[in-house]
Amino acid sequence: MMRARFVIAALLLVTGMAPAQTTRRREAPPPADAASPESIIAALYASVSHAPDASPDFERMRSIFLYVGMILGPRKPGEDFKVRDVDQFEESYKKAIAAQKEKGQTSGFFEREIARRTDCFGNVCQIFSTYESRHTADATPFERGINSIQLVRDDKRWWIASVAWDVEKPERPIPAAYLPAAKS
Repeated sequence: MMRARFVIAALLLVTGMAPAQTTRRREAPPPADAASPESIIAALYASVSHAPDASPDFERMRSIFLYVGMILGPRKPGEDFKVRDVDQFEESYKKAIAAQKEKGQTSGFFEREIARRTDCFGNVCQIFSTYESRHTADATPFERGINSIQLVRDDKRWWIASVAWDVEKPERPIPAAYLPAAKS
C-alpha cells in the first residue's frame, strides 16, 4: 500500500510539472518593420519623423532596436560622446522639447534618406544612410548628414544594434560616393 501511494504521488508530481516544462512562452511575431534591412531602415526614419504637435514614435523605435542598442550623435568639441539607448534618447528629446516650448518655439522634424551604401555578410549589415532633415515634410532641408547603422539578425528578424551619425559642415561636405547618383 505504501508503495502504491508513493507511485501515485510521483506520477502526480511529474504530471504537474510536465506542462511547466513543455509550455513555451509565446512570443509576438516579428514586426514587418524587422523583416529586412530595407524595412528596418524605413521604420527608423519613420519613427524619428514627426509633426510639430507630435513626438517621435519611441515605441516603434523600441521594437526595432536591440534592448542594448546604442544611439550616438555627433560629439561637440571638448565634450564626451553621449551614448544613449532608446529610453535615454526619449528622455533627452523630452527635455529639449520642454526647453523649446519655454522659448515659444516648436517645430516638426522630418528625416528622409537620400542615398544608401549597404554592406552585409550573413547576419550583420553596415549601412551608411545619407539623410536630409526638414522642419516640415516639404520644406527645404536645414541639415544633411550620414547615419552609420549596424544591423544584426537573429533566427527571426533584423535588429538595429547601433546608430551613429555626423552632420555635414562647410569644411566637411558629404563625399560624392555617399550622395544620390547624378541622373543623366
